[in-house]
Amino acid sequence: MGGGTVSGGNDVHEALVAAARERLRAGAAPAGVCGELAARTPRWGDAALAVGLALGIAEPEMSRRLRDERERVHGGFRPGEEELYGELLETTGVFDVPKRLDGRETAIVEHLWAATRAMGGVASRVGLGLSRSFATGEVASAFRLLTRVGPRAAHSRPADFWAALVAAGELLGPADGDEHGAVTQALDECRRRLADCT
Repeated sequence: MGGGTVSGGNDVHEALVAAARERLRAGAAPAGVCGELAARTPRWGDAALAVGLALGIAEPEMSRRLRDERERVHGGFRPGEEELYGELLETTGVFDVPKRLDGRETAIVEHLWAATRAMGGVASRVGLGLSRSFATGEVASAFRLLTRVGPRAAHSRPADFWAALVAAGELLGPADGDEHGAVTQALDECRRRLADCT
């Protein structure tokens, strides 16, 4: 059934886009909205496209993302699995809204990339999380993730890794989402680890 087919262009039902906007404004997650809309149409890709458009993602970009995903999930879903379909698309970043980074955020991302290069290899799940965080401007989240993961035991450069994270952490500010002092705690941990390396 549906499993990601996209009709695109004028075939996208305006009613789906309007419904997606309404549900997103009410605070529903994109994955859930996609699942709800997919249950209402035989073309689940139209539901996903409607969610993307409602989020402000341009139609050509959203169509490209869905084409890329369709190759991975083609025929993998059946009626009744619409919610899983939406969750998979959200997990793989289909609904990620890119953010234009300012100069400070760009510098933070450069330090985080330097830490990534020094860590001695990145697990695919971590790599996906980092690339999504960089694209959406969630630099504090990427910083905390790298602090938790740390450098790998073999083939890493721990001093370079922790130094890059300290540099990134020192650029992070309250506007980056330091709820409950998590960024401050992570920065303190990075400084301790760097001191241990010297």
